[in-house]
Amino acid sequence: MAQPSSDETGNVLRDVRRIVRALSLAGRDLARSHDLTVAQLLCLRVLKDAGMLTAGSLATALSLSPQTVTGLLDRLHARGLITRARSETDRRQVLISLSEPGEQLLAATAPSLQDRFVERFSALPGARRRTLAEALAAVVNLLEAETLDAAPLLAPGHALTASPTAIEPALESSLAASDIKQTANAASS
Repeated sequence: MAQPSSDETGNVLRDVRRIVRALSLAGRDLARSHDLTVAQLLCLRVLKDAGMLTAGSLATALSLSPQTVTGLLDRLHARGLITRARSETDRRQVLISLSEPGEQLLAATAPSLQDRFVERFSALPGARRRTLAEALAAVVNLLEAETLDAAPLLAPGHALTASPTAIEPALESSLAASDIKQTANAASS
């Protein structure tokens, strides 16, 4: 099997780093402009669409652990962006819904990186979408990241879970170190 050229490997590593940076910058922009993480924004959107949900149903809808969602809900509740109320039919259940300030904040947010990605990705022909999905799955496999818990979010917010914030800087520095090594190897050849 032919080995990839250092240019080819370097280009792939640069593209992965660009993706990581784009996600990081989008998350920072959202935090700066609305004091929200991407996960919090998605949580608010799911609540807007669903009306009322239990924390467990919300965790399932977001593909996040119940513990992570509990932390998200605590922060959103502290800001007055959601309301919690006991179910009238089952007093053990707490129903979460979007508050008026939450609706106003949601209306004020611009289309996110994820929104723009979904729009552009959806516009691609089906065969192209499948090819991209397969290639991205292969990259995840190469990075040995297939077992990492991940929500269907593009930019990880600082409050998602402990692992994304710990992994993103490590991944970026690892990729940068690999890129530097590739460049040094190419220069010495």
